[in-house]
Amino acid sequence: MKKIYYGKAVYDHNEINAVNKVLKNNSLSLIDGQNVKNLEKKISKIFGKKYGLMVNSGSSANLLALSSMNFKKGSEIITPSLTFSTTIAPIYQLGLVPYFIGALENKFVADIYQIEKCINKKTVAIMIPNLLGNIPDWKKISQIAKKYNLRVIEDSADTIGYKINNSINGKYSDVATNSFYASHIINGAGFGGIVCFNDYNLYKKAKLLRGWGRSSAVFNESEDIAKRFNVKVSGIQYDKKYIFSELGYNFLPSEISAAFALEQLKKLNKNILIRNKNFEFLKNFFKKFSDYFKLPEFYSNVKTAWLAFPLVIKKNNKFNRRQLQIFFEKNKIQTRTIFTGNILRQPIMKNLKYKKHYKSHLISDDVMENGILIGCHQGLKNQDLVNMTKIFKKFVKFKNL
Repeated sequence: MKKIYYGKAVYDHNEINAVNKVLKNNSLSLIDGQNVKNLEKKISKIFGKKYGLMVNSGSSANLLALSSMNFKKGSEIITPSLTFSTTIAPIYQLGLVPYFIGALENKFVADIYQIEKCINKKTVAIMIPNLLGNIPDWKKISQIAKKYNLRVIEDSADTIGYKINNSINGKYSDVATNSFYASHIINGAGFGGIVCFNDYNLYKKAKLLRGWGRSSAVFNESEDIAKRFNVKVSGIQYDKKYIFSELGYNFLPSEISAAFALEQLKKLNKNILIRNKNFEFLKNFFKKFSDYFKLPEFYSNVKTAWLAFPLVIKKNNKFNRRQLQIFFEKNKIQTRTIFTGNILRQPIMKNLKYKKHYKSHLISDDVMENGILIGCHQGLKNQDLVNMTKIFKKFVKFKNL
C-alpha cells in the first residue's frame, strides 16, 4: 500500500505550463507582476473585500494585517488558545498582548461566548482563525466587535471559498488573510499568502510595509525620470524609489506563485467538493466507533472545506492517541496532532506575557491530549479512503475494541 499523506500539493500540467510561461517571459522581475494583480483581485472578491495584497506567506499576511492597524504597544488582542503559532506570532512581534479564550467542543473554533468577559480598556481587536477550515459564528463576533468598537481580523489560512447562509463572509471582518501553503485548499507552488481589506488606508499601509517601507511601494513602481527625481530628502535631491517612510519588510510575492495559484483557483470548487466528499466518508465511517471518538461538527448554516479530518479520542481504557497515531504511521497513514493544542502549554509561552479566560484551557487541553488529524484532501483516491478504514479495522482487532 502506498503512503497516504495528511496533506499534499495537488497539481498538473496546467500549473506547470503557467509557471513555464512566467519563466519564459524574460521579465526583469519575477515579483508583483500581472499574475499577482489578477490573483489579488480574484481572492479579495472571494473574501468579500475590496482590496487584496499578495505576500510571500500566510504568516506575513497575518503580520501585515495587524501592522496596518498601528495598535499601541501593550494593547490586547482576543484570540483562542486552540490555534496555530502564526496566529499569535504577530501579536508578540508587534508588542501586543494576547488574551486567550477557549474553543468549542468538536468544532475546534473559538468559544465566542467567552469574548465579552475578556474585553477591557486595553482591548483593541479580536483575531480568530478558521481553524482546520471550520467556521466560527462570525456574525456574533462582528456584533461584539461593533458593540465595543474593536477591529476584527479573520485568519483564514486553512480554508477559502466557504459560505455562511450561502453568502460570502465579507461584512463580518475588517481584514481576512489566507495562505497558499502546499497542503492547503489551493496552493501557490508551495508558498504565498494574501491579506484582504475593505479599508483603503489599511491596505495602503500594508502595501507600504510589504515593500521595505518604501514610499514608492504604495503606487505602481515607475522608471519615469521626471517622477523619480523630483523629490528631496532633508533638502537633498533624491531618487523617489529609495525614500523610506516606514520600517518595513520584504514580503513581496512571486509571479511564479501567483501564476500557479491562478490555475489552482480554477479548480477551487472541484477541490472543495472532493474534500467534502472525503470528509463525509470518514465521518460516516468513524460514527460506527462513536464510543471511542468525538466527531467533528460545524454550524448548519455553514458550507466549508476542511483542511484535514480531526478526531478526538474519548477517555477509555483501551487505547490513547499516541498508540493510534503510531499504528497509523507504521501502516503508512500519515498523521498530525491538532496544531498547537493548547498554545499555553507550548514551550514558547513559558516566558511570554499573556492573559486568559479562566475556562480557556478546557477544550484546548482535551484536543492537545487526544486529538489527531488524518487527510481528507483532493489528492486522495477512493481506494486511499478504503485503505484508511481497513487499517483502522486492523487497529480495532488489535485492541479488541
